[in-house]
Amino acid sequence: MTADLMVRTRDVAREAYHVVTPHGAAFVPECLMDKVPHEARPSHQTAYEWIGAHRRQITSAVEALKTGRTPRAPYDLITLIEES
Repeated sequence: MTADLMVRTRDVAREAYHVVTPHGAAFVPECLMDKVPHEARPSHQTAYEWIGAHRRQITSAVEALKTGRTPRAPYDLITLIEES
């Protein structure tokens, strides 16, 4: 992962990965990774690779959400995490 995006953990209940971008934290749902072949659910390695390959889109989506805009599909499935 690059310094501009970090994966914190996988949230089992939400079936999403908790990521942190320069614009804030968000949940990236595993369903965005559904094009990963031969896996019912992406492995951690596959998910980290997918998130790394899509870090620009994820970061842009988080920025859009923070500014009240709707991200482009399918990244509109990403949800912000309010951290204290």
